[in-house]
Amino acid sequence: MRGAYLLVLLVALGGVAAVDARWRLVLAADRRAGLVAVGAGVVLFLAWDAVALASGFYSRGGADALLGVDVLPRLPVEEVVFVTFLAYLAAVVHAVASRLGAGRDEP
Repeated sequence: MRGAYLLVLLVALGGVAAVDARWRLVLAADRRAGLVAVGAGVVLFLAWDAVALASGFYSRGGADALLGVDVLPRLPVEEVVFVTFLAYLAAVVHAVASRLGAGRDEP
């Protein structure tokens, strides 16, 4: 099913956003700082991808689950959504760990 991977990524991203909103962890706590943190992660991961693509370490896959739309040559839209999910998830996990480390019972 074309686009299935993108759909799964968007659902997962929505789940992270729901956790964030429920416990006011990252974007819900401080939108500007959260966007800077997540944005920095996205830039870092996309730069990493660009270096790997230029070095020939990997290329765009041909799975039927991909939508088939490239943002840049050999960089599918799913990769951009995936690195956004990964950066947001990392920020949320860091916020949870920080709260739990500070002795709070809830994230």
